[in-house]
Amino acid sequence: MSARKPLVVVGDVLLDEDIEGVSTRLAPDAPAPVVDVTGDQSRPGGAGLAAVLAARCGRDVTLVTALGDDPASEGVRRALRGRVRLVEIPLDGTLPVKTRVLAGGRPLVRIDRGRRLARRAGRRGA
Repeated sequence: MSARKPLVVVGDVLLDEDIEGVSTRLAPDAPAPVVDVTGDQSRPGGAGLAAVLAARCGRDVTLVTALGDDPASEGVRRALRGRVRLVEIPLDGTLPVKTRVLAGGRPLVRIDRGRRLARRAGRRGA
């Protein structure tokens, strides 16, 4: 199969965030590490990641997914702009966000936010 053939990716997208830092002490109020943030990054996850990886290989990629009016959906749109073609299904709710907090390159915790519900298509002639 040629790497140049067009590809359509259909699936759920989320926003992956990494907060990176160093931890050298515990919090005084709980036995939890304190992370001094050194950087952060975000990128599309799920089907969005698959679409980006396929586009890196030189494919013309169309991604069909549900996106809404929330900040996470807008972040995914910005990250995909110019890389893949988007066909959007309206999203009720907010796009899921998976935030990983890392210290010294190792994950300490993952925080999940958002709830997605693709809008149901109305019946024709009903």
